Amino acid sequence: MHRTHTPLAVIGFAAALALIITSIFVAPALAIKRFFNCMTDVANKHGQLTIDDVNLCYDKEYHSGPFATHSHSTSGGSSTSGSK
Repeated sequence: MHRTHTPLAVIGFAAALALIITSIFVAPALAIKRFFNCMTDVANKHGQLTIDDVNLCYDKEYHSGPFATHSHSTSGGSSTSGSK
Protein backbone atom coordinates (compact mmCIF):
# COMPACT_ATOMS: atom_id res chain seq x y z
CA MET A 1 0.00 0.00 0.00
CA HIS A 2 2.83 2.39 0.78
CA ARG A 3 4.19 2.13 -2.77
CA THR A 4 0.84 3.05 -4.36
CA HIS A 5 0.73 6.37 -2.52
CA THR A 6 4.27 7.42 -3.45
CA PRO A 7 3.47 8.40 -7.09
CA LEU A 8 0.44 10.37 -5.91
CA ALA A 9 2.55 12.20 -3.35
CA VAL A 10 5.16 13.05 -5.99
CA ILE A 11 2.48 14.33 -8.38
CA GLY A 12 0.87 16.37 -5.60
CA PHE A 13 4.20 17.85 -4.59
CA ALA A 14 5.06 18.70 -8.22
CA ALA A 15 1.66 20.34 -8.72
CA ALA A 16 2.02 22.41 -5.55
CA LEU A 17 5.51 23.49 -6.57
CA ALA A 18 4.27 24.41 -10.05
CA LEU A 19 1.48 26.56 -8.56
CA ILE A 20 3.89 28.37 -6.27
CA ILE A 21 6.38 29.06 -9.07
CA THR A 22 3.59 30.21 -11.40
CA SER A 23 2.18 32.60 -8.82
CA ILE A 24 5.63 34.06 -8.22
CA PHE A 25 6.06 34.95 -11.89
CA VAL A 26 2.49 35.65 -13.04
CA ALA A 27 1.31 37.99 -10.27
CA PRO A 28 4.05 40.61 -10.87
CA ALA A 29 3.47 40.44 -14.62
CA LEU A 30 -0.24 41.15 -14.16
CA ALA A 31 0.48 43.90 -11.65
CA ILE A 32 2.81 45.75 -14.03
CA LYS A 33 0.11 45.57 -16.71
CA ARG A 34 -2.48 47.03 -14.33
CA PHE A 35 0.04 49.67 -13.22
CA PHE A 36 0.60 50.87 -16.79
CA ASN A 37 -3.13 50.72 -17.52
CA CYS A 38 -3.80 52.88 -14.45
CA MET A 39 -1.27 55.48 -15.57
CA THR A 40 -2.66 55.44 -19.12
CA ASP A 41 -6.22 55.91 -17.84
CA VAL A 42 -5.18 58.86 -15.65
CA ALA A 43 -3.21 60.47 -18.47
CA ASN A 44 -6.07 60.04 -20.93
CA LYS A 45 -8.64 61.33 -18.45
CA HIS A 46 -6.80 64.48 -17.35
CA GLY A 47 -4.48 65.11 -20.28
CA GLN A 48 -1.43 65.00 -18.03
CA LEU A 49 0.32 62.64 -15.65
CA THR A 50 1.89 63.90 -12.44
CA ILE A 51 4.30 62.11 -10.13
CA ASP A 52 1.48 61.91 -7.54
CA ASP A 53 -0.64 60.06 -10.10
CA VAL A 54 2.19 57.62 -10.75
CA ASN A 55 2.70 57.08 -7.01
CA LEU A 56 -1.03 56.48 -6.49
CA CYS A 57 -1.13 53.93 -9.33
CA TYR A 58 1.97 52.26 -7.90
CA ASP A 59 0.50 52.07 -4.42
CA LYS A 60 -2.76 50.75 -5.84
CA GLU A 61 -1.06 47.81 -7.56
CA TYR A 62 1.94 47.16 -5.29
CA HIS A 63 0.52 47.42 -1.79
CA SER A 64 3.83 46.49 -0.17
CA GLY A 65 6.04 48.52 -2.51
CA PRO A 66 8.53 51.21 -1.52
CA PHE A 67 5.91 53.94 -1.98
CA ALA A 68 3.57 52.36 0.59
CA THR A 69 4.90 54.65 3.32
CA HIS A 70 5.28 57.48 0.82
CA SER A 71 1.58 57.32 -0.11
CA HIS A 72 0.56 58.29 3.42
CA SER A 73 2.57 61.48 3.18
CA THR A 74 1.29 62.38 -0.30
CA SER A 75 -2.28 61.13 -0.01
CA GLY A 76 -3.42 64.45 1.44
CA GLY A 77 -1.43 66.39 -1.13
CA SER A 78 -2.62 64.34 -4.06
CA SER A 79 -6.26 64.52 -3.00
CA THR A 80 -6.04 68.33 -2.85
CA SER A 81 -4.31 68.44 -6.24
CA GLY A 82 -6.99 66.13 -7.63
CA SER A 83 -9.79 68.40 -6.41
CA LYS A 84 -8.33 71.52 -8.05
